[in-house]
Amino acid sequence: MRILIDMLTPKQVLFLGELSNRLEKAGHRVVKVTRSFAETVKLLRMRKIKAEVIGTHRTTLDGKLRESLIRTARIARLMRDKRIELVVAYPSVEASRSAFGLRIPYYCVSDSPHAEEVSRLSIPLASKLFSPAVIPLEDWNRYCLPPSKIIQYDALDPYVWVRDARPDPEMLKRHGLKPASRIVTLRIEESFAAYLMNMPGDWRTLGPRIAEELLSRGCPAEIVVLPRYREHHAAFRRLRGRIILPKAFIYGPSLLASTSVFIGGGGTMTAEAAMMGIPAISYFPAGPTRVEAFLQQSHLLARIQDPESIAEQAIDWLEDDAHRNECRARAQRLMEGMEDPIEKIVDNIGSGA
Repeated sequence: MRILIDMLTPKQVLFLGELSNRLEKAGHRVVKVTRSFAETVKLLRMRKIKAEVIGTHRTTLDGKLRESLIRTARIARLMRDKRIELVVAYPSVEASRSAFGLRIPYYCVSDSPHAEEVSRLSIPLASKLFSPAVIPLEDWNRYCLPPSKIIQYDALDPYVWVRDARPDPEMLKRHGLKPASRIVTLRIEESFAAYLMNMPGDWRTLGPRIAEELLSRGCPAEIVVLPRYREHHAAFRRLRGRIILPKAFIYGPSLLASTSVFIGGGGTMTAEAAMMGIPAISYFPAGPTRVEAFLQQSHLLARIQDPESIAEQAIDWLEDDAHRNECRARAQRLMEGMEDPIEKIVDNIGSGA
């Protein structure tokens, strides 16, 4: 079978990249596409995944709309030229619309019913939806998808790649970190995602305020900040020399494997950290998501919104070896009870022979 896979974000590269490998081993011909987004393209290169770059990421509503229309036409042309028989992607407006227009089945993978804008434009067009079982079927009702089309798996998406995450001492050295150092990793929110762009409040300043609070309290660890955009880098410029802002691409799971405490404003790295047994705090502005709620119930994640309390909790955890050991034990038990989502998707697609 000729299958097109659209990978838009680093998380999707890690999940769908592995799916691509398994499908090719099963005899399918896989066409991989992406868009021009720095973190995604760098991760594709690191993982040695060849994907055709179609379109680019935009940060304004007008820019997103215009780029999506252009990208849809280009992907539709590629689907027609390559005689694609199946499309697999996370919610992708362009891939789903092109597949629908060309009467090609679209299999969607999603753990984010809260991402309403992109979900409304893609999930209703799906022939099948693959989703973690921690997300109730009724969460998908708003997208007009009957339960008969939803296939659940007993896992969270990062299960696919965090199983293999290992410390990388050489990577740490390249970024000015000593392998034996204690590290607090701070991942900034996805501030230009459609589901956050128009959200009111002062959440855009939380990241810098958290870093400042950690520093003012004499945090006994290196503070590594992972921005997403130039605007984020600018917000942390005044803290240069006191925090570490990686100048080059850094592979998140390897950094997490050496992290003592994680603080996250997004979703993927927060889940990765929790599933790896790293004491984790989420300040995700639109949360809690279903995945976050599940990790909270599993005592692997704390949701805290104010910088003072975040810094206080992070520093307490740095000095609490017993808590960190318990987090690792809980995470190991959680992972042992999960199934492989990729295997479930491949089984539903079948053999390419």
